[in-house]
Amino acid sequence: MPHQVIVTSTLRGRVPSKLLRNACLATLKHERAPSAQIEVLVTGASRMRAINKKHLKHDYVTDVLSFNLGSTPGTALLGQIVICKVFAEKEARARNISTAKELARYVIHGTLHLLGYDDHSERARAKMWKTQERIVKMVVR
Repeated sequence: MPHQVIVTSTLRGRVPSKLLRNACLATLKHERAPSAQIEVLVTGASRMRAINKKHLKHDYVTDVLSFNLGSTPGTALLGQIVICKVFAEKEARARNISTAKELARYVIHGTLHLLGYDDHSERARAKMWKTQERIVKMVVR
């Protein structure tokens, strides 16, 4: 079964859905992931804060959250990635890059978490960041 990636948004205005979908698919391919169904949700600061507070008990806005929803017969992975466009806009300005590139980075980061990557230790964070940035370079030119 091929990968299925759906990008949705709670925001008015356009989001780079095709780029975000491609970022997720490129990550799954790079990591040789079995079939997956992943939803990418692009949202604003207040919604991200509410989701972070509800699920992780963190009362602040963050860039990306990943939720591994398990699997179903015939599908190896079900997951949801929530990314904050407002957070990405601020980071993109600070780094002098496009918001689209920063959003793609968040999708790649979230997908790596769904695939089992961890960033809680320095060593794990360095490994994850190296893989993430390699994929960013492949996806965003």
